[in-house]
Amino acid sequence: METTEAPSKLMSTLKLFNWAEYVVFFGMLLASALIGVYYGCRPKKDVTVDDYMLGGRKMSILPVAVSLIASFISGISLLGIPAETFYYGTQLFGISMAVIIGYVLLNLFYLPVVYHLQYNSLFEYLEKRFNRGVRLLASFIFSFSLILYIPVVIYVPSLAFNQVTGMSVHLLSSIICAVCIFYTSIGGLKAVVWSDALQSLFTFSSIIAVLILGTISVGGLSKIIEVNDRRERLELFNMNPDPFQRNTFWTTVIGSIPNWLKVLATHPGTVQRYISVPTYRGVQLVAFIMCIGIVVIKFITTFCGLIMYTKYGDCDPLVTKQIQKPGQLLPYYVMDVAADYPGLAGLFLSGVVCTALSTMSASLNTVAGTIYQDFIKPIMPSDTKDITANLIMKSIVIIFGIVCTLLVLVVEQLGTIMQIAISLQGVTNGVALFIFTFGMFVPWGNTKGVLAGGLTGLITTSWLATGAQIYSHQGHIVYGAKVTTVENCPENITQSLGLNITRFGYPGEGTMVFHSDHVPDFYKISYLYYGLLGFIVAMIVACVVSVITGVQDPSELDPKLIIPQLRPFIMKKKKQKPQVQLYSMVPTSEK
Repeated sequence: METTEAPSKLMSTLKLFNWAEYVVFFGMLLASALIGVYYGCRPKKDVTVDDYMLGGRKMSILPVAVSLIASFISGISLLGIPAETFYYGTQLFGISMAVIIGYVLLNLFYLPVVYHLQYNSLFEYLEKRFNRGVRLLASFIFSFSLILYIPVVIYVPSLAFNQVTGMSVHLLSSIICAVCIFYTSIGGLKAVVWSDALQSLFTFSSIIAVLILGTISVGGLSKIIEVNDRRERLELFNMNPDPFQRNTFWTTVIGSIPNWLKVLATHPGTVQRYISVPTYRGVQLVAFIMCIGIVVIKFITTFCGLIMYTKYGDCDPLVTKQIQKPGQLLPYYVMDVAADYPGLAGLFLSGVVCTALSTMSASLNTVAGTIYQDFIKPIMPSDTKDITANLIMKSIVIIFGIVCTLLVLVVEQLGTIMQIAISLQGVTNGVALFIFTFGMFVPWGNTKGVLAGGLTGLITTSWLATGAQIYSHQGHIVYGAKVTTVENCPENITQSLGLNITRFGYPGEGTMVFHSDHVPDFYKISYLYYGLLGFIVAMIVACVVSVITGVQDPSELDPKLIIPQLRPFIMKKKKQKPQVQLYSMVPTSEK
């Protein structure tokens, strides 16, 4: 197990934070807290549940859109995509196409259903369409997945910050969580949205600054393209159909559609923000801005990876032990190029931490509403006042936040739990999308079908992800990177390493996947197909079980629960259904 203290070689290489960096960072935290104070303490009328959860359903378009972008661009993406590009090329950018496809499907099918229903909890749809058991199961899976995911989101930027400041991961993660819990609990959705908007300024400013300075420092755009093209880093249309390849056009585009469609269409936090906007046209614009923002950030972070390869491709910091993990590559690079720009490193690390704050605050606000609406409200007296409901939701935020803060310690101690947690988060996406898609697209599908399909899909993908992780950890599955070298490193570094070779990696198209002969093919499937596999398995099982156990009569459903394209057929069945006239027998008297 690696210690969380910064490696001595890294610490001796990088310039540590100075007063300017600390001012920028703690200024961001203070501003976020003050937003919570403003919305939590300003004079106002009685705050209703709608005010706390949905901002009174009167939120503006731009802040909501920016909040959604910030919520789904975590530090894992901000640090992971540049490192992914550095070692594996640009093929992962194909996910952006999946985002665009997801947006089209959202507008055609899902948004007309979820927005017009105006449910405080998205899971209320499942109770109306199926029964309360399906609602509670989906709500529990969602809440549990966030318990796994939030500690990872907080730990990753805390570790990166630790590498360049020497601050304790425990102290930093506690500070981040405390600030987030504070402004989320007292301010509700308005505080979350406006804090996200402020924090996104730090995030966007930081990555744009890194992009511009980095491009200049390595010799310009033409130099970046020339170096990465020569080393075959520039890939987007690797059409290899092999499902066992790590990243291809098919895995990144087709395989990622369920993951991003789930985020855009059936994620409770996303839908919560959709219905906080007063008009349907406004929500469509929110979704459009969100998708464009996500694609732009993925492009910028991918390009940052190309910049880093131009600078470090012939002196790989991971091989030379300047960094311990690929995720430390971007902070290492920023501290390198920002040495002459006081405050820039602080701006960048603040941006990374902001992504964690945005994701955590959005998740806490959503899960508070979900737990209250689905588990607590049904057992509360019918005359419960809004102030009581708000206090309960604030308490949920605090308790949930404290649990996630403590689990950061567990993430650190278990090491590989990070990869496992991220994989499980992806595994649930396909099944979560299936549950709502089955309800909206298959009007004859029944409750037994959705339960059987959901459980089967979840078991299948969990088994796959766990087995693949075990084989990978044991070295039976190895994902080879593209070429990096140490040929242009300073002589004292190469001599101290004592390496017999100076060039590493695979020089051709794509990347090589090495595996032992005894590894079953099932576990070699690309991790990007997990969500798609779970969705397909669940849908097939659900349809079969529904037919076997007796299909749902579509004419008995509320048409608003089904996609608009199928509603005319349901209404037609309602009209064709024979009306049974009931007659009462009356006694007659005989004369």
